Amino acid sequence: MQKVKNSPKDIYQEITNLIIGKLEQGFIPWRRPWSAYGAAASYITKKPYRGVNALLMNMLNHEKPYYLTFKQAKELGGTVKKGSKSVPVLYWNFYFRHAETGKKLSEAEARKLPSDKVKKSAFLREYKVFNIDQVDNIEFDIPEVVIKPENEIIDSCESIVTGMPNAPRIRHDNAKKAFYVPSRDYINIPPIRFFDSSEFYYDTLFHELIHSTGHQSRLNRPEITEHNSFGSENYSKEELVAELGGSFLCGVAGIQDERTIENNTAYIQGWVKRLKNDKKLIIEAAAKAQKAADFMFLM
Repeated sequence: MQKVKNSPKDIYQEITNLIIGKLEQGFIPWRRPWSAYGAAASYITKKPYRGVNALLMNMLNHEKPYYLTFKQAKELGGTVKKGSKSVPVLYWNFYFRHAETGKKLSEAEARKLPSDKVKKSAFLREYKVFNIDQVDNIEFDIPEVVIKPENEIIDSCESIVTGMPNAPRIRHDNAKKAFYVPSRDYINIPPIRFFDSSEFYYDTLFHELIHSTGHQSRLNRPEITEHNSFGSENYSKEELVAELGGSFLCGVAGIQDERTIENNTAYIQGWVKRLKNDKKLIIEAAAKAQKAADFMFLM
């Protein structure tokens, strides 16, 4: 592993450029981020990538979304195919110093001191990974693909919906629209039979559930708790959080459906413009989306 040489601002720009490139090709990364095998994950730990890493890894669109470092592949007896390009995985690391003496502290030492006595600094680190299709000489143990019947309850999705703590009410009163009403804390979604597929139904429901995590009784997200008119900056940011968070939940549930991909040109170009104007937008939105998705699994 190595420390990222570029500044965080450079990293923001690099990631934003990657996503803009996909959008300009007519591809919405967070609308089609999951394969039939589930969300992109480390092959060794089987843990899905999180935050902006989840977004970046899933937009690569490999059939089997499992990844290894060069060292991990070698330890398993494999070899990375010549000419294969690696992908960076980013994470924050922290170090601590005594506010008065400047002495470097371990995390355990820092926790024992009052907060005003500790200075905490963060820096980005990265490591490179390869998709398992880029690695030879390993017999990979991959979970079987499960083909789900259309427009029927999907157990992996239902467990997420019913397991949400302090959940909002879910109604099926309006057959034409899906929406969340913060003031009354309920979601309306058309019955599952109205959707083109079961996956499209849960994709839509997950989107609205992510909105609901912003309620004041949950994560108290300003984009939800404050009045934000349609088309306002906060409204647009919240829509991006819901898009990303909903996709994270789809990844956990392991669903994918081609018909859930919306290739509306105006919609795509609108996001391209916003991302170009604010290079931090996608990373900040991904962080909020991850927090919202994590809330769904609180026990």
